[in-house]
Amino acid sequence: MAGEALSVVTLGSLAFSAGVVALLAGALAAFLVGGWFQRRGRVSLEYALWLLLALTLLGARAGFVLRRWADYAAHPLDLVNIRDGGFLPLSGLLVLAVATGLLAWRRRPLRVPLAWSVGAGVLVWGFVSLVALRLTAASTAPLPALVLQDLDGRAVQLQDLRGRPLVINLWATWCGPCRRELPTLALAQQRMPGVRFVFADQGESPAVVRTFMDAQQLRLDHVLLDDGMQLSQYYDVRAYPTTLFLDAQGHLRDTHMGELSAATLADSLGHVIAEDPPASGDTP
Repeated sequence: MAGEALSVVTLGSLAFSAGVVALLAGALAAFLVGGWFQRRGRVSLEYALWLLLALTLLGARAGFVLRRWADYAAHPLDLVNIRDGGFLPLSGLLVLAVATGLLAWRRRPLRVPLAWSVGAGVLVWGFVSLVALRLTAASTAPLPALVLQDLDGRAVQLQDLRGRPLVINLWATWCGPCRRELPTLALAQQRMPGVRFVFADQGESPAVVRTFMDAQQLRLDHVLLDDGMQLSQYYDVRAYPTTLFLDAQGHLRDTHMGELSAATLADSLGHVIAEDPPASGDTP
């Protein structure tokens, strides 16, 4: 989830954010423990667990929105666009604790099975999240020594783009979420000259990309063509859009799979924007 470094879990040809995998694992554990108690004659927890799951998600979303209120206030429609992945786990856990306590207080038969079910869910969620966080911290892959082309056919060495925080958006014109997030990225590119934004189109021709940008009236700098989808292969990207956040030395620090909003973009940029300015002599 946004608010912490993201990683992506791949299962065959499928890809999921680590936050989603952790949430599903925790929910499954809670329901399995609840089912175990029910089979032994205890009260059914199904309704209570679904209610707690919904409240937890709402709490996590509300916490993230409040933390990034300035960004959401400028783009109010993004408030309901949960596809941006903007959730704050800490606020979700707080809501879960309060709601679980209220349910247990009001319904005495729920107390023991609910405590075990919720406890198991939180433990499994925390374990999966910790594993994903450790893997993300270890996966600081350096910028590859690849050469791509811009729309005019000029060769661009990716390693020459180091020297300032780098955002690489892997996208394609046929991808609906890619099209929806591009205006947000274009605006950020204009407003944040200290960050280099690169738009690496995956597998399409210059004519297709130019036609799309003209039709959408998009003004983007650093549009590159990755016709062999080399970046997708190098970073094991299975779904678009995927946005890579690299520090000024070219090391991967965060990955966001799916559509970005202004708020989740700002949150992920916090992982790569350093206090110190680039050293003199870095590529402008």
